[in-house]
Amino acid sequence: MTDKKEEPVCVVITSPEGVESEYAQDTVIPFGGKQFAVLVEVLDEKDGDKEPDILLARIDIGENGEPEYVPPSDEEYDAVADIYNAM
Repeated sequence: MTDKKEEPVCVVITSPEGVESEYAQDTVIPFGGKQFAVLVEVLDEKDGDKEPDILLARIDIGENGEPEYVPPSDEEYDAVADIYNAM
């Protein structure tokens, strides 16, 4: 039997200032009938010892059937962050 590694899901997030950063989906947490992704910033060598940013995003399905990563409400964020921290 061979071990098959899944390719990580990568997402490009654009900051309010227009700066794009790449994030890898670490885990997906179901909550309230919705899916929430924990996204970890992908760093390269030029970032040195910088700690990666971690984001929490709700996964909505867009009109074209593709997942869209959107900011959760404050209530969703607090509840899902508690679930993640308890993992």
